[in-house]
Amino acid sequence: MGRPGKHARPRQEVQVDILNRLTIKPSLKGAAREVGINPATIFKWIRESVDDPSLTLDWLGHKDTFANLVNLARKLQIVVLEHEARSLATLGHSQARWHDGKPCYRHDPKIEADALTMDDLDWDFTYGRDRSRDDVYVRDENGALIPEEIVSPPNAQLLVKMLASLVPGYAEKSELSVTHQGRVLIEGDTQQPQAALPPPSDFNQSFGLASRPDQVQRQTNVLFAPRPCQNSEEFDSKFRKKLLREVVLFRDSDGKLLDILPDDVLVIGSHQYRALQDAGRNVESAIHPTTLIDEGFENDWLKALAPGHKPKFVPPTPEENLEVAVKAAAKMAAAEKPYISPEARAEGLGRGTPRPGGYRIVS
Repeated sequence: MGRPGKHARPRQEVQVDILNRLTIKPSLKGAAREVGINPATIFKWIRESVDDPSLTLDWLGHKDTFANLVNLARKLQIVVLEHEARSLATLGHSQARWHDGKPCYRHDPKIEADALTMDDLDWDFTYGRDRSRDDVYVRDENGALIPEEIVSPPNAQLLVKMLASLVPGYAEKSELSVTHQGRVLIEGDTQQPQAALPPPSDFNQSFGLASRPDQVQRQTNVLFAPRPCQNSEEFDSKFRKKLLREVVLFRDSDGKLLDILPDDVLVIGSHQYRALQDAGRNVESAIHPTTLIDEGFENDWLKALAPGHKPKFVPPTPEENLEVAVKAAAKMAAAEKPYISPEARAEGLGRGTPRPGGYRIVS
């Protein structure tokens, strides 16, 4: 923007004019061209009002910075958009008619009829000698031709939407009814409740409205919850990770590193290992991180020292093997069928236990 002339408008007056135009057209560049300034000037004023909040402006009874008022003017354009939407929904849309690149003008039906029926004397007396019979167009109060317009009918979908937003009775309502049953299944709970059945009756059974208990499907909406642990040892064995305590280094009064504690585990490659090694301390007791990972330790810093290493299979202890064997034996004993002798099976005498001196017959 060049140097302002003598009759240039004040800055605040130009800003108010821009805000008024933004309520109709939200384009900053268009508003700048209409008021006769460079669009970069508007962005400069917005930046200055953001950097210095003391630069305020009064507009529509509201005092604020120019940047905030620009946002307010754009929001006020919603009122204009709503007015246009109401007009389209009730009055429809009109546009000028063109034909072969030329505008079409509105005809007067009476003049057209007079041009066909009147003789030259009556025509000249009514419309004048200077008007030809081809001039049958309608004119306004200034004598200008009135363009022909194409009027489109109102948009039915837009009208329905506006009625739905303004009148509660026209609002679209959708209702979804879902009936489901569920339960919470706790770990170790073997009870499986059946879904509720209709009351038994001949009518329900005849028309298939009631299912037999053996045909009722189990509930699918089930939340599985683990069984509460009995004590802290059981909780640690199921959920707690096996972590290795990290070594803490100590120094003497002279600032020299001391040896690690007897129950500490020094890991090769750790920063404690490198510090002790640089200080000349004994690090022969250090253990490789892969060995500790194979033992079941899950520290993140251990995995970082041995990237890509997968823990090896650790064989179960004798106590664990004995526990598994006891459970398997109990399961097999529960599934064992009663003993039936070959003779009893051959002659169909039924089930029984053979005794000395004969067979027990079951009728």
